[in-house]
Amino acid sequence: MATEVTKKINDSGIMAILFFYICKNLKHTKISIHCASKIHFMRRLLFALAIATTIFSCDTKTESNTADVDKAFTTFEDVFLDAYWKQYPAASIEIGYGKYYEDLSIPDSAYYANCIAFSKQWTDSLNKMNFDKLSDNNKISFNIIKNQLASDTWYQAVFKQQEWDPSVFNISGKCYYILTQPYAPLDERLKTLSKRLENADAYYVAAFKTLHNPTKEHTEMAASQNEGGLTVFGKDLTDSINASHLTDAEKATLTANVAKAVAAIKGYAASLKGILADKNYSFRNFRIGKKLFEEKFGYDLVTDFTPQQIYDRAVADKKMYYDHMYHLADSMWPKYFASQPKPKDTLSIIQSVIDKISMQHPAPEHFFDSLVSQVHQLKKFVVEKKLFDFDTSYPIVVRLMPEYARGFAAASAEFTPPYQKTGNTYYNIDDIAAYPAAKREGALQEENNWASQILSIHEAVPGHCMQGIYNNKKSPDVLRSVFQNGTMIEGWAVYTEQMMIEQGWDNYSGEIQMMQDKWKLRELANVILDYDIQCLDKPREDIIKLLTKECFQTMAQAEEKYHRATVSQVQLCSYYSGYLSIMALRDEYKKKMGDKYSLKDFHEAFLSFGSSPVKYIRERMLH
Repeated sequence: MATEVTKKINDSGIMAILFFYICKNLKHTKISIHCASKIHFMRRLLFALAIATTIFSCDTKTESNTADVDKAFTTFEDVFLDAYWKQYPAASIEIGYGKYYEDLSIPDSAYYANCIAFSKQWTDSLNKMNFDKLSDNNKISFNIIKNQLASDTWYQAVFKQQEWDPSVFNISGKCYYILTQPYAPLDERLKTLSKRLENADAYYVAAFKTLHNPTKEHTEMAASQNEGGLTVFGKDLTDSINASHLTDAEKATLTANVAKAVAAIKGYAASLKGILADKNYSFRNFRIGKKLFEEKFGYDLVTDFTPQQIYDRAVADKKMYYDHMYHLADSMWPKYFASQPKPKDTLSIIQSVIDKISMQHPAPEHFFDSLVSQVHQLKKFVVEKKLFDFDTSYPIVVRLMPEYARGFAAASAEFTPPYQKTGNTYYNIDDIAAYPAAKREGALQEENNWASQILSIHEAVPGHCMQGIYNNKKSPDVLRSVFQNGTMIEGWAVYTEQMMIEQGWDNYSGEIQMMQDKWKLRELANVILDYDIQCLDKPREDIIKLLTKECFQTMAQAEEKYHRATVSQVQLCSYYSGYLSIMALRDEYKKKMGDKYSLKDFHEAFLSFGSSPVKYIRERMLH
C-alpha cells in the first residue's frame, strides 16, 4: 500500500503540504505510538495519505468535467480550512470551529516564518485547481482563499503589524468566547480554558520580544485593553468554577493557570507602560504612508475602487449632501427658531438646526434602554414592510460592550460564530453613563433621539447583526462567514440606513433625514480623514476641523474618530466604498429584472452570498 501511495505523489510541493499537515495534526490523533499502536498508527497515517494524495496530487487543470473539479475543490476547501484553523487557532475561536481552542500560538519569529511558509504551500496547491472549470459559486470561494493567503503573507512579511502594534497581543477576548459561547457544557469549556492558559506567560514574553519600535497610540491602546481584559478572569469566572463539576485537582489546575495568565497580562501591560513612561523612547509614526496604504486597501477591501478614486468621490459627494441638508434645514427653521433671522452662511443654518435636534436625547441612565426598544421596533418594521424574509425571534442581544473591546468605537456588532450556528448575536454599546460629564453629554448629543435610530439600524437591524444572522443561516459556503469582507459588511450597514428611510422609517421626518445626511457625511469623511492622515500626512487640527466644522460632528465624536484613525488604516474607507458599490448593484439588478424586481428579492439574493466582496456578488447577481 505504501508503494502505491508513493507512486501517486508526483509533486514535491504537494508532498511537503501533506507531510506538514499530517505531522502538525499528530498531537490531535490521541494515539500513543508504541508497541502494537505503531501498526494502527501507520495504517491510519497511510490511509490519510491516500485520501489526501487523491485530493491534491491530481492536477485538476487537466480535468474537463465541472462537477469533478467542483467536487475536488469542495474536498480541498474542507481540508484547507481545517489546516488553517490549526495554523491560526485563535481565529478558530472567533468563528466557532471548536477543534483547536486549547492551542495558544507563541508569537515568536519562528511562528511568523511558519505562517508565511503555510501560505505559500497552500497557495501553490490552490493554483493547481482548474479555475475556469469551477462553478460560479466556487470561483468566489477560490478567489476568497487566494486573497486570504496573499493577505496573510503580506501582513506578516511586509506590513509586520506584530512588530509595532502591541494591541494584536491579547488573550482576553478569545478566553471570553470560550467562557460565554454555548458550544459545549461548562465543565468542558473550563477544561479547554485551562489548557489554553497553560502557556500564557510564554505568550506574553514572546509578544513583548516581538515588538520593535511600536507606535505610541497602539501601545496606549494595548495597555488599556489588556488591563480591561482582566475582568474576564474575575468574579464571573470564579463563580463558574465554583458552580462546575470539575474535580478538586482540575479546579486547582485551572485556578493556577488563571493566576499565571493574570500575572502575565499585568506584566505585559506594565512593560508597555514602562515604554510610555520613558521620555526618551522613540516611537514609530502611526502613519503607514501611501504605498502601504494602497497595498492594504487592495487586500482588505477587495473592491474595484482605488484609494484615490474613493477619496475623490467622497470629496465630491460632500457638496451634494450639503445641498440636501440646507434645503432640509431651511424648511425646518420655523419649527425650531420661529421668526428668528437665519444666518447668511448656509453651513451655519445647517449647524443651528442640528444643534436643536441634538439637544433631544435620553438621560444617560435611559440611553441603553432606548436602544433595546429601537431594536424591537426595527425587527417589527422590516417584517411589516416585507423587506426581508426574517425570523424576528432570532436573538439579538443589546449589551454593554465588554471592557476588553472598548477604546475603538462607540458601538459594534458581534455575530454568532459561523461554525457554531447557535448562540446570541450582540449589539454592543459603550457605557456612555460611565463617561466623564463633558464627554457624556457630547456623546449623547451625537447619538440623539434620531441619530441613535440610525446607529441601531446600522449596527443591529437590518444592518450588521441581521446580516451576520443571514451569513450563518443562508450562506452556501462557510468560507464566506469565516473570511468576511469588511467592505461588504460595512457597505451593507450604510446601505440599510438609507434604505430604511426610503421605506418610511420614522415617517420621513425632517429630523431623521437630517441625521441620515449627517451620517453620510460621517461615512464619507471616514474616507477623507483616513486618506488625509495616512497618505497626505495632514495634521490633527485639519482633521478636527473637517469633522466639526464641515461634517457637523461634536468635538467628542471628532476626537474619538481621530483616535480611531491613528490606530487603524483603510477600514474607515470600507463604509462608503461598500455603500456605493451596493447602490450601483441595486440599480443594475433592478434594470435587469424589470417588472419582476422587488426590493425584498434583491435583499434576499444579495445576502445569500454571505460576506463575499461586492464585486464577486455583482458578477453572480448580474450573470
